[in-house]
Amino acid sequence: MEKEFLYTNHTFCSLNKEESDNPQQILAELFDFAHLPELKQMLWDWLKTTVTGSYNKILSNRERTTILLLYEYLDKLLEANYLLHTELKKQEENKKEEQVHIF
Repeated sequence: MEKEFLYTNHTFCSLNKEESDNPQQILAELFDFAHLPELKQMLWDWLKTTVTGSYNKILSNRERTTILLLYEYLDKLLEANYLLHTELKKQEENKKEEQVHIF
């Protein structure tokens, strides 16, 4: 079954309940998976093999699996950042409302 990319009512496909409740956890998981230089190298390998069309020819099974795992982490990272962003916007709106009611 293909992954559904249409988010209606902001349904999250990648995050479980614990991750939705604590989106900062995704950052910890990502950097437990790999350090920044390794992540950057994986992204470069992903881009390079995708652009050249040599995905199956150059990378080993392990490297392809790593790229798929990286994709899953990045997908979760996007959702977690969306949650953090919407929470920040709510806090900013609440601050504005409080400032209006002060006077």
